[in-house]
Amino acid sequence: MRSLTGYQACRNGLARVLPACLIVVAAGRVSGQENGQPQFEAASVKLHTLASLSIGRSGVEETPGLIRIENLSLKTVIGIAYGVKNPQVEGPGWLDDVTVDIVAKPPSGYEHRQLQPLLRNLLADRFKFTVHLELKQAPSFALVVAKGGSRLHEATKPRDFLTGRSGLIECSRVSIAQLATVLARVLGSPVVDETGLTAMYQVKLEWTPDQPSLATRSDEQKEAQEPGPTLFTALNDQLGLRLQTRKVPVDFVIVDHMERVPTEN
Repeated sequence: MRSLTGYQACRNGLARVLPACLIVVAAGRVSGQENGQPQFEAASVKLHTLASLSIGRSGVEETPGLIRIENLSLKTVIGIAYGVKNPQVEGPGWLDDVTVDIVAKPPSGYEHRQLQPLLRNLLADRFKFTVHLELKQAPSFALVVAKGGSRLHEATKPRDFLTGRSGLIECSRVSIAQLATVLARVLGSPVVDETGLTAMYQVKLEWTPDQPSLATRSDEQKEAQEPGPTLFTALNDQLGLRLQTRKVPVDFVIVDHMERVPTEN
């Protein structure tokens, strides 16, 4: 067990550095930099409800002046904050069930690399959140370039909303590491980026989520159009990528303490 008491390297490469989330800032206090850690200039954190923002939409919108997280589970937000996949976050069962909406203003000169420490400090502030790391053997996938080569197109537009749900992953500007994180959430297993692709890409991946077997499908389902490609087929055909099964040591983020409801904004 490794307790997070400061910046330290993560051994498996899934996240190069995992800064500690043990800095607790008084609620409502905001500044660009405190104790060497970047802070949001202002942030609203609310539990997601049916009346919240865009119903049915979930994902992350990131611009130099605004970070917007809509309808994501606390487990997913923790994963984003630590650069790990959802299956590598362990804690109370309700981490999957409690979803939040976050609207925050990053400090002046914001760069994407600051997103993780900003979110870690926000979680510590609003949810009194502490964690430690444990290295475990776990079944996982390696994301690699398919035999026919990559079919990805480099991004030419600023980043828009990152959509990641069963049947669709789409964003105008995303790294392969970020794509691997969304794939891990969909698959429920860690996904390690071994593509060697380092640019930012425009991604639209569409597939047919798992459907009932033919024996259990209703007559209406049987008469419907034949199901589309699986996730694995779509990755190969649309993006020129594929998933290989692996069992590797990966770092798990173990939640030691977290409040279920955030403090007031």
